[in-house]
Amino acid sequence: MSGRRSHVRFVVLQAPQGMLRVLQDVVVQDTRPDHTIALSREPGVIGELVSVQFPQDNSDVRAKVLDSQPIVIDGKVRHQLRLHHLNGASAEPPSDEIFDGGLAQ
Repeated sequence: MSGRRSHVRFVVLQAPQGMLRVLQDVVVQDTRPDHTIALSREPGVIGELVSVQFPQDNSDVRAKVLDSQPIVIDGKVRHQLRLHHLNGASAEPPSDEIFDGGLAQ
């Protein structure tokens, strides 16, 4: 019978290359030329490269996750992400600088 546990379910390639796109909605709280603060249902992974699409002007901003903090909004846990834009002003993110309108404490 096929589908049993002993049957192969996936194959690992020797030299896998590619990109995985996982789309999720975020609420943008604040955006500046070099950073964006956004709310997400999922936590951000510090150092992860992401792409934020702004539908009003159909722009796409590549960014790096600098910080992710859990917060409670209307009794629901959300994650506040601080994203540094990579295709903007400077390519190097600030060290531990907290921006105006930054993360909730």
